[in-house]
Amino acid sequence: MHRHGRAPESEADARAGHPHRPALRPHEDDPRAARLAAGGQVTPDTALSLQRTAGNAAFVAVQRMPRGGDNGEGPAEEKPMDALSRLRRANERARKRGQEAPTFGPGQSPFGPYTVNKGRGAGPYITSNKKDQYPGSEDLGTTYNELVKALDAEHEPMVAAAARGEALDEELLAGMSVTQKRAAAMLYGIMRESEERRFPGAGKAMRSALTKQGDPYHEADQFEEDFPMAKDKGAQYYRRVLAGNEQLSDKARKNLEDMSSSSSDGEKSS
Repeated sequence: MHRHGRAPESEADARAGHPHRPALRPHEDDPRAARLAAGGQVTPDTALSLQRTAGNAAFVAVQRMPRGGDNGEGPAEEKPMDALSRLRRANERARKRGQEAPTFGPGQSPFGPYTVNKGRGAGPYITSNKKDQYPGSEDLGTTYNELVKALDAEHEPMVAAAARGEALDEELLAGMSVTQKRAAAMLYGIMRESEERRFPGAGKAMRSALTKQGDPYHEADQFEEDFPMAKDKGAQYYRRVLAGNEQLSDKARKNLEDMSSSSSDGEKSS
């Protein structure tokens, strides 16, 4: 897997601030903090940064300022949701949409074919083979760890985009090896055919975790921390979290906070 380490100069750039995203360090009376709130851009991460850099007084003042829709000036904007609320809403929306019974046998993705097999639990088991589907490919297992590590950093976001029905970068697609296309097809199949049946709404969390892999500094080993369903009994973990019997880990919480809140971010229909 070709993931490149952070170059020394990039560390300096990070400290200096990126030209397209300059560091914001407002004081309590700095009008930039007010403009930030007026634009409806106060996310949980922004709020924490504001508290750290400007103090609690500025944070409270920003939160109390009216937003679009509160005073009839412009459309109402959805308030930031915490990770647990996002998980619960994704689960509820997916359950309301419902799913058809799985169709076992050949499946197809933009990367190539996969096979849908009857699993031991609610979700089907996804496989592929070298003989008929991917001649010339290397041996490839079925675990998340093996599949994610088979891909380069720029490939995983393509899998997430494919599940949303978005057009893919044809140049990147053409540059993938047969083994990488096989791994991508299996991840696509797992997301669409299996995980949503194990825990409705899991597909959205998985897409968020795959998108994170597009950062070459975000190691493949972190995928199962971002998306706990990649671990044994992962669906039970999410259910226990919703029931209040378990706490989200820091990485799982951050992944849920980063996932899309839009109801349109769902797998394309079959």
